[in-house]
Parts: sequence; C-alpha cells; structure tokens
Amino acid sequence: MQMLYAVQRYAATRPWARRVGQLYTQAVQAEAVQQEGMALVARELERAAQVYPAASARIAIEQRLADAYGQFCRHGRVMAHLDSGLMQALSHTRLPGNMPDRLTLPAEAFFLHAGEQGAAFVMHLPDSRAVALLLIAADFSLPGSDWLADTEQSLALLVNYPGELAAPMATVAPEWHALLSTVLGGLAVMTQPKLEMVRGWEESAPADVVALASHPTCFKSRKKGRSQLLQAGFQEVSYCRMAGVAEAATVYTSQGYWRRQALSDAQGGSRLVWVMPR
Repeated sequence: MQMLYAVQRYAATRPWARRVGQLYTQAVQAEAVQQEGMALVARELERAAQVYPAASARIAIEQRLADAYGQFCRHGRVMAHLDSGLMQALSHTRLPGNMPDRLTLPAEAFFLHAGEQGAAFVMHLPDSRAVALLLIAADFSLPGSDWLADTEQSLALLVNYPGELAAPMATVAPEWHALLSTVLGGLAVMTQPKLEMVRGWEESAPADVVALASHPTCFKSRKKGRSQLLQAGFQEVSYCRMAGVAEAATVYTSQGYWRRQALSDAQGGSRLVWVMPR
C-alpha cells in the first residue's frame, strides 16, 4: 500500500511507534508520559547503536518525532489535508503580519498535510498562547530509504499568537520557507468561517470498502468496512476546503492578502479576514 502521509510512514518505520501511541493515549499526565516516551526511544536507539553506530546521532531527532506522534495519538489521530486548490490560493497570498488572536484548530494536536511541500505536526499550547510545530520534509522516510542514515528531515519551532510572523520565517533555512509559509497560512485559514473540514477516507482507499464503511443505514456494515480499512492501513482524513477558492490549475493575476478586522468590545481583540487572490 502506498503511504501518502508522512505520519503513516513514521508509524510503519519506527519500531517503537505503536508503543509510543499506546503510552500517550492511556496516560493521565502528559508530562510523565513524555519522559517515558523519550526514555523508550533512547533505549531502543542505544541498543541499535551497538551494531549501527549512526543510530546514536538520531536520538534527539527521534525523541522529537516520537513526542509529536504521541501527542497526535493522544488527541484523536486527526489528519487535516489542505485541498490542492486551497494550497495554491494560499501560495498566492501574502502571509499576515501576525498570527490570529485566537486559533480554531481541529484538535489540540494534529497532523497537517501540505501536499508535495511536506507536512507538520501541530501541537497547541494554550497556556503559553503558542503552537509547537514539527515540520516534516516531503521525502520523509520514503519506501526503500534508510531512515537511520537519513539527513535531518524535520524541523521544530515555536510560534506565538498573535505574535509577528517575520521572526519565525527569518529563523528557518530557505529550504523550509515554502512549507512553513503554507502551514502558517493553513492555521490562519482555519479561523475563517467559510472553511469546511470534510471528513472522509483517504483517496487511495478501495471505493467498495469505503462505500461499505459509509453505509447509510446498516451499523454492522459500517463497522465491518471501517475495520477492513483500518486493518489495511488506511486513515480517515479531514479535507480542508473553502467555497469560492478556484481550482488548482487557476492562473492568478492579483495576490491575495490578510486584513485585520476589529471585533466588538464584548468579543475583544480582532480577527483575520482573507481576501483571496484573483
């Protein structure tokens, strides 16, 4: 089965992924399980380093990935997929000067797929008014690659809201700019009332089994279909779409932008309004 999403490739290639997912899902206190997960990854890689010395150099990288994956599992395994037309429109839109005052996220931690640019684990830190991002390169753990020997394929950073976006953009290497810009644009567009998150099975899933899992009247049929899809490794995905966004092949002649609109005294603060490219 072809794995479109980097989170699937992570789960398929890391021998500790299943255990990390279980630990984070079952734990009561997040801080304690983080330490347990970090220790698990370190033990596994130190053992691997006895026959493959390069493994020891990946401990910190793999600990970050394991924590992001664990948070993803803990908060419902939500996978958000930016529609290709929406991504193209965002690529023709200037980033807002600041993050939104308030975020509207599908989960406190989720996986955001940004097509051929890559992906990101997004983890909300409401007490700090920030989001922790772990950017994932598009070629992350592709079939046939040796992930223990791979160069850095992820980048961790913290983005405050409503903080300025010039600072995080300036701190990352140029090769990460396009993905970071799309991820930040995606977080901004999630605050828009017209955005729809349409839940469905990934597009490569067999149509007959998807139909069974979506049976309109029979609960047993839906349960059987879901079980078959999950056992085959397919995932439910929330597709991010917005009415009025042109198709992916559209040629834009004017750039989109974000404007900030003041809210009433009762609501306080302001919100971002997206003026789409044309």
